[in-house]
Amino acid sequence: MRHFLDNIHGKINEKLNGTFKGNLEERSIKTKSTDIQISIYTPIDAKKDILGIFFHGGGWVLGNRQSHQVGVNSMADATKTIWISVEYRLGPEYKYPIWLDDCCDVTQYIIENKTSFCVDATAKVGVAGDSAGGMIAASIARTIKNLDFQIIMYGVLDMIQETESYKEFNKEMYFLTVDLMNWFISNAFESSQDLKDPRISGLFNTSLEDVPPCLFIVSELDVLRDGNLGIKIILL
Repeated sequence: MRHFLDNIHGKINEKLNGTFKGNLEERSIKTKSTDIQISIYTPIDAKKDILGIFFHGGGWVLGNRQSHQVGVNSMADATKTIWISVEYRLGPEYKYPIWLDDCCDVTQYIIENKTSFCVDATAKVGVAGDSAGGMIAASIARTIKNLDFQIIMYGVLDMIQETESYKEFNKEMYFLTVDLMNWFISNAFESSQDLKDPRISGLFNTSLEDVPPCLFIVSELDVLRDGNLGIKIILL
C-alpha cells in the first residue's frame, strides 16, 4: 500500500511541485533515540515572526514528507511563512508511543533552536497536521505548553469511534471506513488500551486549559467529523 500511495503522490507532485516559489532545504535532527529528517520550506520574502511545524497524515502507517509536500509548500507560499515538515517513524515497524515521541522531540528542538531556521528569537511557533498528523499536532499542543497556535485538518481526535459521524459515514463511498480505521490502529498501536490515553484521544481530556488557539478544518462527510467538533466544544 505504501508503494501504491507513493506512486499516486509522485504523479501529483510532478505536476504541482514547480509552483513553489522559494527554497527547500533538507536537514536531520538528532533526538534522544534516532535521527529525524525534516524539510524546510522558505518562501520568497518569508516573514521572520512565525514558524510552522507540519505532521503528515496516513494513519501513522503511511505517508511521508514527499507525499504531503505540495500542501506544505502551498501553505508556505500563501502565508509567506517558513514551514517545517517532519519525517517521523511509522507503524507497524514503530508503534505508539515511538512516532508521537519522535514528533514531540523534534518540536521541542525546533522551539529551542528557532533562530537556526531563519526566524526571529521572538517568533511564534505552531503545529499543524492532517488526519493522523492532525491528532499528532493536537496532542503536542496539549503536551508542550509554549506553542502559539495549532491547525488541525480533519484530525483523528476520537479513537473510540462512538460518535454519530462514525455511524453515518461508515461507507466505502466516503473512503475512510471503520474497517480501514481499525487497520490503521492495529498497525500503529500495541494495545487497545492506548486508545483511551488522553495523549491520544483528545475527547478524554475534560479540560484543555492553556492550549494554544486552534484553527479547525473539518470535513462534513467524514467519520472523523464529530471528534473534531467535540474537541472544539471543549476548547470553547
